[in-house]
Amino acid sequence: MDRRIEEEYKRVSLLVNVARLYYEHDYNQSMIADKLQLSRPYISKLIAQARDEGIVTITINDPIQTETSLERQIRQRFALRKVVVVPKSFSQDNLHKVGVACARYLNSIISDGDTIGVAWGFTMFTCAQLAIQRQDLSNVTVVQLCGGVSNSNYNIYASEIPKLFAEALSGTSYLLPLPAIMNSMQVKDSVLADHSISQALDYAKQANIALFTLGEFGTNNALANAGYIDAHQMNQLEAIGAVGDICAHFINENGELCDKSLDDRTISLPLDEIKKKDYRIAVAIGNQKVRSICGALNGGHLNVLITDEETATTVLRHFDK
Repeated sequence: MDRRIEEEYKRVSLLVNVARLYYEHDYNQSMIADKLQLSRPYISKLIAQARDEGIVTITINDPIQTETSLERQIRQRFALRKVVVVPKSFSQDNLHKVGVACARYLNSIISDGDTIGVAWGFTMFTCAQLAIQRQDLSNVTVVQLCGGVSNSNYNIYASEIPKLFAEALSGTSYLLPLPAIMNSMQVKDSVLADHSISQALDYAKQANIALFTLGEFGTNNALANAGYIDAHQMNQLEAIGAVGDICAHFINENGELCDKSLDDRTISLPLDEIKKKDYRIAVAIGNQKVRSICGALNGGHLNVLITDEETATTVLRHFDK
C-alpha cells in the first residue's frame, strides 16, 4: 500500500474509533484517552475533527421549527418566510457553516420537478459544494440566473455551481455562457435570439426557487473587478445611491434599480421575475454586505435569509438607526 494512503487510512480509522467510543459507547474523553494511551486534549481535538470532516453528523429533529429571538425579529420585521442565523463560531469558518445551513434548508424544501435558479460567486460555490446528496429526486432542473464574467483572473464559478447542485440533486443543469453585461442592447438582443440561451432563460423564468447571494458595492464588486463596469460608471452608480447588486442588477437602499440603461444591457433574469419565485433565498455574510442585504430586504427581493449572527445583528442595528 502507498505510504500516504496507509497514513490516511490510519488517520481516518483513529477518528472513527474515537467517534464510536464517544458517541455510541458513552465513553468520556478521559476514558478514551486512557484506553488509547493518548492525551485528553488530543482526544478532544479528534472528536471535533470527526464532526468537521463529516464522519460524525448530528441531526436535531425540530417539528415545531424553533427559531431564535434574532431570527424571529428579522423574520417578523420584514415578513419573511424563513430566517436562518448561524451562531458565532471560533472553531469553524462562518461561510462554511452558512453553506451547511443553506444545504440543510434547501434539502428541507426541494421536491420532484422543482427548478432552481442559482447565481454565482464564492458564497454560492461554497453552498453548492456542501449540497446534500439526494438520489430520491426526479426531474429537478438547476439553471444559471445571470451571465458571468470572462476574466480568467477572477473566478466566480458560474458554470461549476449549477453542475454541482444538479449532481447533488440528481438533476439537469443549464448554463448561461455569457458575460453579465453586454456592450449594447442590440448585442444583448442578438445573443438572446439564440435558442440555447433563450431556453436557459425560460427555465430561469419558470424556476420556483431562486438561490443567490448579494454583491457588495465598491472596490470589491465582482463586475467592477472583472472590468464590466469602469471607474466612471462606478462613480455614477455611487452618486445615485447604489448599495450592491442582486444577480448583476444594481440596487439602491430601497431595493430599486439604480440605472435602467445599464440594466437593459444586463444578461440576467429581471428583478421583477425573481420576486415572483416561491422561494427567494439570499445567502450573505459580512459587514461589507449589510447595505446590500438591507436594500434587498427593503425591496422585497428575498423571502428567506441565511446569514451569520454578526451580520444579522448589524442588519437590525442598521434599521434601528
